[in-house]
Amino acid sequence: MSEAVPGLYGSDRSLLGPLAARLADRGILKWVIAVTAALGAILEIIDTSIVNVALPEIRGNLGATLSEAGWVSTGYACANVVMIPLTAWLGYRYGKKQYLLFSLAGFTAASVLCGLSTSLMMLIIARVLQGLCGGGLLAKAQSLLFETFPRHEQPAAQALFGIGVIAGPAFGPVLGGWLTDTLGWRWIFFINLPFGIIAVLMTMVFLPRDRPEDRESKPVDWAGIGLLTLGLACFQTMLEEGQQDDWFSSRFILTMTVGALAGGGLFLWRELTAEHPAVDLRVLRHRSLAAGSVYSLVLGMGLYGVMFAVPIFT
Repeated sequence: MSEAVPGLYGSDRSLLGPLAARLADRGILKWVIAVTAALGAILEIIDTSIVNVALPEIRGNLGATLSEAGWVSTGYACANVVMIPLTAWLGYRYGKKQYLLFSLAGFTAASVLCGLSTSLMMLIIARVLQGLCGGGLLAKAQSLLFETFPRHEQPAAQALFGIGVIAGPAFGPVLGGWLTDTLGWRWIFFINLPFGIIAVLMTMVFLPRDRPEDRESKPVDWAGIGLLTLGLACFQTMLEEGQQDDWFSSRFILTMTVGALAGGGLFLWRELTAEHPAVDLRVLRHRSLAAGSVYSLVLGMGLYGVMFAVPIFT
């Protein structure tokens, strides 16, 4: 069994439940774990695009302008980009399984709050909460795959995961449009409830318990977390509101620009000099990881920019 899932629980069967132990004996537990991790990641990815097609309905129902309704997507994106770099630290501090369970449960609950929203502000706040909880789902899913599968099975596991990641952004607008036309825009959030519950139950049953020795109790880098939040939030706001406010002729946009530059610059300095950084930027010294990060940046700019604009024009 230690060969099937070496990184997660080694040879300690006490960390497994009865059903998980039986599946491990049959050699299929690792694939069940892969499906469990992918399900949470797919939920998070679909919600980055499913809302865009419903923005006209949300605007009319809640009495908002296009710019105001855009914050339904922007708030989610801001929360996501703040949380994703912190997922590794949170997993080691609180336990990987516990953090994944918290993220899934929080994401599902926030989805219900989004569907119950009676005002634009309530919807934006619920979307921020959804983004904060969802930020850990994609990153933790990938780390679970790396820890569960041996090197020679990594391509097959990543292919299974990649099918969901690629299909999610394409499937989201179609599902969102159908739900909005047939049941109303609130159901683009309520649809997460049954799948979220399934993902929580699968995580509880099939993932091994966290070992106390795997947790780290390093000091919390509150300064780094604060600077990361400041820099990314100001930068995202500048990009979102810049066109409407005529960019740098607006004092508000200038303030956001200064905040983004100051927060981003100080964050880089802090994380490169701190003994226990919240985000270990030193890993970017590996050329393959650095190149992959740049590629993901370019892909994300094109993918999510188009997926926001096209439904609006259509």
